[in-house]
Amino acid sequence: MKYKILPILSAFLFLGQFAFAQRTEVGIGIGGMSYSGDLYRGYDVLNQNLGAQLLYRVNYDKDVSFRFSALYGKVSGSDEHPFDALGEVRNASFERRVLEGSATIEFHFLDYKNPKSLIKWSPYIFGGVGVMKIFDTGSEDISGIQPVIPFGGGVKHLIGRKFNVGLEFGARKTFTDQFDGISDNELFEKPTFQFGNPEDKDWYYFVGVSVSYVIFKVPCTYKYQPNKTLYR
Repeated sequence: MKYKILPILSAFLFLGQFAFAQRTEVGIGIGGMSYSGDLYRGYDVLNQNLGAQLLYRVNYDKDVSFRFSALYGKVSGSDEHPFDALGEVRNASFERRVLEGSATIEFHFLDYKNPKSLIKWSPYIFGGVGVMKIFDTGSEDISGIQPVIPFGGGVKHLIGRKFNVGLEFGARKTFTDQFDGISDNELFEKPTFQFGNPEDKDWYYFVGVSVSYVIFKVPCTYKYQPNKTLYR
């Protein structure tokens, strides 16, 4: 009986080896991090801080990739250029150092990795889940660990067979209105004076350029030949 199990185990080992033969990538990215909330409405191109990213990507097929990444950088904001009268009175500012870990799915619109394809670039979109660690909350009203939802898009370009260069814009939806330290606090102790908008959660963004190295793992091409003498 135990000899009959050997071909089955060999088949599972071969299938497992083939599964790990998918192309994987490791890379780095660098760019700008910014924020929107009670101090800024929408995306502010001028409000940028340096951010860096490490990524590990598994290319499942020609259209879909799974990416695991770590993003570190600084996010800040101020009422230096207020967009309303409240900002002029408030004159607030904040600065946060953030470490984010995320798992996302990427979808490519073009088969740019096909060796027969004349197109070596493709737009893509991504989305997933993540968690951020805030190193300097500055307030007891916000936890140092917060869930986030990262999503966005970009363009990739394959250089040769080994390097992938990408330009990406990603937004992060948070579930707190205290990321910038401003919510519905009572300024000047006036109960009817709203310091911020408690209905709008804060966001932060990362736009950057990445370079990744494609790793090829080639499965063994040896064809299994059962030893028939084991069955005697």
